[in-house]
Amino acid sequence: MLQSVAIPPGTGKSHLLIGLGIAACEKGHSVRYVTAAQLVNELAEAADERRLSRFVARYGRLELLLVDLCRLGNYADRCSRLVALA
Repeated sequence: MLQSVAIPPGTGKSHLLIGLGIAACEKGHSVRYVTAAQLVNELAEAADERRLSRFVARYGRLELLLVDLCRLGNYADRCSRLVALA
């Protein structure tokens, strides 16, 4: 896991993450790239629509999930509450 705390902004973390995803795809792995904000929004929507189990199953089938923490903002608290529900 690349931690944004340890690596300063603007050093290419997102670029590296995308490159890792492309390399995994080229080797035939199932990969999804998503920003943390997108993931939290999808998770919240799934919770609102009472389809968390489908959400978890869909992401659980992936061999590699790449979550980019760019512009995470205050999503972290919301995410931790929603993940506890899943």
